Amino acid sequence: MTEEMPTEDETVSQESKPNWRRDMEARAKAGDEAVARLAQLEREVAFRDAGVDPANKQGQYFMKGYEGEMTVEAIRLEAAELGLIGASASDTQEPSIDYEAERRISMAADDAGPVTNPELDALIARTSNEQELRDLLEANGISWNVAM
Repeated sequence: MTEEMPTEDETVSQESKPNWRRDMEARAKAGDEAVARLAQLEREVAFRDAGVDPANKQGQYFMKGYEGEMTVEAIRLEAAELGLIGASASDTQEPSIDYEAERRISMAADDAGPVTNPELDALIARTSNEQELRDLLEANGISWNVAM
């Protein structure tokens, strides 16, 4: 097995390549990288404009796997189909509201008083003087002769 070794003339010619050629190759490589980066950024902007969150893992997977048309409308439709973004305003329905339940809640909140011990009325009836009544009420968290 013999490997072809470059001859001395070929080695010299590769090493003495003109600098302008290396410079042009480096610039072409940098240009290709810039074009690729620009395409990636334009893709990310299209997905953001469509409402896909790139910080979300699902959004990242969707961005990687999407192969459809790169327009905001097409991306938005596909993302809405998959449930990644909310449906458009025309597709949204207003949630049903149980107005009777809302009315009952508001009435209960308006007329609600403090919660007391249900046996307190019976205990109050068994008191025989003012001092016993005062002690009983204070023991149950009711203030006596308090200025507000």
